[in-house]
This record gives sequence, structure tokens and C-alpha cells, in this order.
Amino acid sequence: MRSRELYLLVAAAVFVLIGLLGWTMADSLAGLSWWGYTAGAIGLLFLAYGVWMSRVEIRGGIRLRTTRTALQVFLMIVVVIGIQVIVELFSVSHWTRWDVTPSGFYSLSSKTLQLLQQIDREKKRIEILAFTQKTTQPAIKEVLEQYTRRTEQVTFRFVDLDASPTAAKKYDVDAYGTVVIVHHLDAKEAPKAESGTPAKAPATEKKAETFRSEKIFDLSENSIANAILKTIQTAQKKAYFLTGHGERLPLGQGRQVLAALGTAMRDDNYEVSELLLLRATGVPEGTRLLVIAAPGQDLAEAEIGFLEKYIEGGGRLLIFLEPDTQGRLLSFLAKYGFSAPPSIVLDPQSVRLSLVGGNEVTPFVADYGVHEITKQLRGKATMFPTVRRVTAKGDPDRGILTEILARTGTGSFTVEKLQVESGRLFFDPKTKENGPVPIAAAASISLEKFLKPKPGERAKSAKGEGRIVVFGDVDFASDAFVTQQSNANLVLNAVNWLGGEKALIAIRPKNRGGAPLLLSGGEANFVRLFTLILLPVFIVLAGTSVYIWRRKLR
Repeated sequence: MRSRELYLLVAAAVFVLIGLLGWTMADSLAGLSWWGYTAGAIGLLFLAYGVWMSRVEIRGGIRLRTTRTALQVFLMIVVVIGIQVIVELFSVSHWTRWDVTPSGFYSLSSKTLQLLQQIDREKKRIEILAFTQKTTQPAIKEVLEQYTRRTEQVTFRFVDLDASPTAAKKYDVDAYGTVVIVHHLDAKEAPKAESGTPAKAPATEKKAETFRSEKIFDLSENSIANAILKTIQTAQKKAYFLTGHGERLPLGQGRQVLAALGTAMRDDNYEVSELLLLRATGVPEGTRLLVIAAPGQDLAEAEIGFLEKYIEGGGRLLIFLEPDTQGRLLSFLAKYGFSAPPSIVLDPQSVRLSLVGGNEVTPFVADYGVHEITKQLRGKATMFPTVRRVTAKGDPDRGILTEILARTGTGSFTVEKLQVESGRLFFDPKTKENGPVPIAAAASISLEKFLKPKPGERAKSAKGEGRIVVFGDVDFASDAFVTQQSNANLVLNAVNWLGGEKALIAIRPKNRGGAPLLLSGGEANFVRLFTLILLPVFIVLAGTSVYIWRRKLR
């Protein structure tokens, strides 16, 4: 190639680079400047003229073996890059993600997934409005996309608080960092005017509701799921905690109160209140759930009558006992198949879990019955400090169906009384009954069969079913222990099964943290033998073999 053509190609490259520089520096509003266009055009003209003038040399160079090899390598590079581009484009719309964290921390919980399935099934349109600044939008988008990928009924968009004052006023937002969950009502869900209402309402009359919304100020999975739940439900469910007998209540501070349980129930859209049964002369109408949390004193005969009437009307009871609970409440439960003899459960195997709160009087449970409440607790542990035996026996002829919810492990047993002296436990061996020990049970009462009149009696009109869940311990649901292991999942699943909220019977959103590894006696012995004896012996033998082999080579 002659020097003139070489200089021409170099000049062409310089002008093309100047044009590219002008393109990168172009203003988004004004566009590319005139000098960028000019430099680019001159560079392309010089390049075309230089190639034309050097066509003979180029044609001869192509025939060289080294040139053909270089072209083949170039084509291979182009093919590989093309395949990568195609794979990348395909993965944009067809992809999957695996969460390999021990508790699935970066995946939506089963509670949220069931809620999204309900939304999808019922075709409820949910929109998430994030009033956030641009700097935080990428992180928020990554969180919200978890919901939109699961169902097309959920969408989200970002709203600029300053640029959209109308939207801010509509949803009562006055600060950045606010997220609004909006349930857009369709024609069936929107409130209808009563018959006789004039076609044209007065100007001062409130407009028909077209949406329901909830504001939240954090993007935790629990907050988003609870806000969605509140917008798709029309009214709060009434739940009462019985009081007047020294029961545990859903308020206050301390290790024994049930404040955390009350808060979680409110998050699931329950209206939680206290109930003094004698003053109310019965369970209020519309009560979805009544909780009796370990009364310290016996219930009056009239109160037992109110509870029976409540169950016969399709009521739902959640009852927590303690080892010292006695009186009419146990006789009341016996009518529905429950039995809770005086006892306290001991489990020597739980001492192995002392690092996470286990001891002889705090059994860890991983054996659950086949029931809606416990079906998602497989492989998860719950802990029960000072729990008593609770069994249930069904009677299908009377419409009573029962199921044991939880049992302690092999090696556990019950005794009638327990004494603690100088840190040691003493009990009467004659009262010992070997386990596994049932400590929680549920019953469904078909009212049509249960209230079926005997010959000669007047028939009672009864439909539906009553439900009762009994736990042999209340401490596991207290503020001291409800956040431990899967205690919250168990008790809240019981609450929502009783309340008829099937979509909420699930595993709650996770927190970072470990879970204890529950091993049987044989498994624990194997781990101990392998780590303390077999593995060290293997290392010593391997080292000895290498030493002897090297001595032979000398």
C-alpha cells in the first residue's frame, strides 16, 4: 500500500473518531452539533476513497493464508457473540431464580404466595404506587417485581410527589418514602346505591367508592402482604380475648403477655378487643374468634353456658391451657372430645438444644398431625415451655371430628407433678407415662349432627360448624417465645383456621436467622462418632501413611 493511501485511511479514522466524540457529547435536547456531522461525513468519504484506491492491495492480501485465517477467527468471534446476544435476549423473558438460603429468605413466603393466588383467582386488581425519589427506585423496583412476576393482577409504578400533586392528594400522601397499595374496585365490588335513591345525587353527597387503599412506609414483605389483605377485605373480623380470670391479654409489656400475637392478628385484619363475659351476658354477635388464654381462676357456670351457646351458633374458640389449669373449662372441653389430664411434659432430648432455649421442661416439637393448621410446618420446629398433655377423640356420630396437631418426640414423658430443688427436677416415677405426648388438638363440630334432637325433643335449627383448638401451653405464644422457631406460624395458622381465612394459613415472611437441627438419638450418636473419633483417626492414619511412604523413597 502506498503512503498516500495509508495517510488517507489514517485521516479517515481520525475524522470518524471526532464524529463519534461529538455523538457521545451531544445534548439530549439540541442533538448532535454540526461539527460532529461534518467530521463523521468527511471520515466516511476518506475511508471509502482510501479503500477504493487500495483495492488491488486489499484483493491480494485477502488471498494470503494468514488473512484467511484471521477472517475465520473473526467470523468465529462474531458467531460466539451472536449466540451470547440471542441467549441474553431469550433470558429476558424466560428465566428462573433459585433461593438457596437455609430459610428461603430471598423468596416470597407461602402466606404471600397464597394471597397472590387468591388475587389472581378472584381477578382483583392491585396497584402499588411508590412515592419515591429516583435514587431509590432501582432497589424498590427489584422488591416490587417479585409480586408482579407472580400475577398479572398486581402492577406498580413510581410517582413523583412534586410532579403529581393530584395523585398525592387523592391518596393522602405528603412525603417521599410512602408506598400506597390500591385495590381498584370493579362493578361488582363497588358499593351500589340503595333502591329509591334519585338518579342524580346532590353535589354535596359523597361520591361512590371506586378503590380502597392502604399506606405503608417500609417495603417489608409482611407490610406489603398485610396492606394488600386489608384492601381486598371489606370489613375487619372481630376477635375477643376473654378477661376477668387472670388470663394473658394482647397488650402491655413483659415476657408473659400476648401483645405480639395481638399485633399479628391486627396485621391479618382482625379487630382485637377484650371481653368480660359476665358483663356482656354472652359472646357478642358477629364475633369471629374468642381466645381464652390460660385463666388463673375458674370460669363461672353462667360463662360456661355462654361458651356452649356460642359454639352451638357456629362459634370458634382458641384455648390455651397451662399445667395448673383446672375447673369447669376442662369439663366444657370434654363435651367436644378433648381430654387434658393433670400433667407436665418432660423431654430429656431437648437438652441438646440448649443453645436455642431447649431444656427438659421445654420440649421441641417437629411431629405434626395432618391438618390445615400444620400441613406447611413439615421440617420446622416449635418449642413449648411447661406444656401439658392434650388429647382429643372424635365422635363422627355426633358430628365431632378431631385431629392431634403436635406431639413431642421419642423419649419424652409426662408426670403429674414436678418439683425443682437446687436446680434438679424431682417427680413421682409412678405417675410417669412415656411419650410421644400429644400437646395440641383441633375439633370441628358439625352442628347439624351435634344438635340433632333425641326422640321426643324439639328440633333445633342449626347449620354450619363450630371449631375449637386447644394448646397445652400458653407460653409458646407469649412475647418471650412467639418469635422463636415456628411458634408464630403455628399459633397464627390456628387463628386463621378458626377465623375461616384459608388463604392466610401459611408460613409467615422470614427473618434472618438460623433454625436448630433436630436429630434423633441414632443420628446424634453418628455425628458425634464421626466428628470426634472417625475423622481424627482417618487424618492420623493418612498422615502416618504418607510419612512411611516418603521414608521408603529415601
